Amino acid sequence: MSQYGDLGAMGRHYLQAESYGAAAFCFYRALLEDQENANAWNGLVLSHSLMRKEHDSQTILARFALQDKLPYDRDMITFAMMFWQQNPLALSEWVRSVVTNHEGCQDSETLLEMADDLVRSYQELVERHGEETLRAQGMLSLAEIAARRTELDWLATESFDAIYEHVRQWMESGDTDAVLTGVRMLCMLPDPRSEKLLRRACRNEEFDGKVRTQALLALRWLGVRGNAKIYKMGESFVIDLDDPKPELTVSVPTAYKPALDRMKLWLAKQQGFVTPEEYESFAATDEAELPEELVSKVNEADIPGVYQEVVHMLIRAAYDKYYPLVPTVRETRQWANALLMLMKDYVVGIGESWTYGEPEQEETAVRHRNWLLSGTPDYYESVAAAKQLRESLRG
Repeated sequence: MSQYGDLGAMGRHYLQAESYGAAAFCFYRALLEDQENANAWNGLVLSHSLMRKEHDSQTILARFALQDKLPYDRDMITFAMMFWQQNPLALSEWVRSVVTNHEGCQDSETLLEMADDLVRSYQELVERHGEETLRAQGMLSLAEIAARRTELDWLATESFDAIYEHVRQWMESGDTDAVLTGVRMLCMLPDPRSEKLLRRACRNEEFDGKVRTQALLALRWLGVRGNAKIYKMGESFVIDLDDPKPELTVSVPTAYKPALDRMKLWLAKQQGFVTPEEYESFAATDEAELPEELVSKVNEADIPGVYQEVVHMLIRAAYDKYYPLVPTVRETRQWANALLMLMKDYVVGIGESWTYGEPEQEETAVRHRNWLLSGTPDYYESVAAAKQLRESLRG
């Protein structure tokens, strides 16, 4: 028995309590003791994905596929397809590894057919772009992904004292990215010093607003409950970590879903899947849920995932910067228009064609757009850099 007790059961307890960092710690330690612990593999991938640690999630998922004697876990296929939808090489190798290495795979025939299709897709990409270009874009093999070092790998090889010394240096560096790395790592280090450092970070007005919000979220992921103070705009706010208000999340807050639905509805209208009358019947209201008949039509529209992720990133950045002083999302049509303006700027900015027409322009939407941009002041510089990178990869 581990010095920490039943680590798998503890991990599930923390996972259900939305203490994802503490859960990840438990599941990782459980795997150090038994690499064939299927519950720990599943929980480790899930906890990382819920914290949006995509890099480490992929690494763990790759190791899972390469591990012998595990029972077949159909749930993991969903994660693999989500993480590697842009990497047919890794996904094909992952599928084959699961069929070969894991026991009781009742979907082997279907999975192997899928792997063959993915190999063909990868070969087409190689013929079109060349293997080196694809590697430069991050299209690595499964073995290469599995060999990467995760944050928990590093935490497992250092003493707690050494880790806290590193974190202290990061937090005193003045570098926002370094501070954020330390904050997000502390949530996976269950020790009273982690809570102390995170509470201090929430109150440190020298830190970027995003860092302070992430420190508050890290406290919750660490398993801390009760009240915590966060300083923003020269004021102190008390947040109940049992039920944070406003919503405290690493994803897009649910308050923005109606605006995102209207954004997609407008794009579907511009592609002819929704009539102008159908669009107006919903967009002119502040109804929270899109009617089922419109959901099916929106799902038919071609709305590239990367375009949607751009606006999600902008929402999260502004929300983190100002939390808890975030606006109440009313006038969802105007918020949707703001998102469409920013989406168009991204598409045009990277050198692609915007084929959807001109988003609705009005003063309130422009104000919302400016608020969103204030969370990412280097947005247009980043878009320009993305365009240059795309052009260089094309040769």
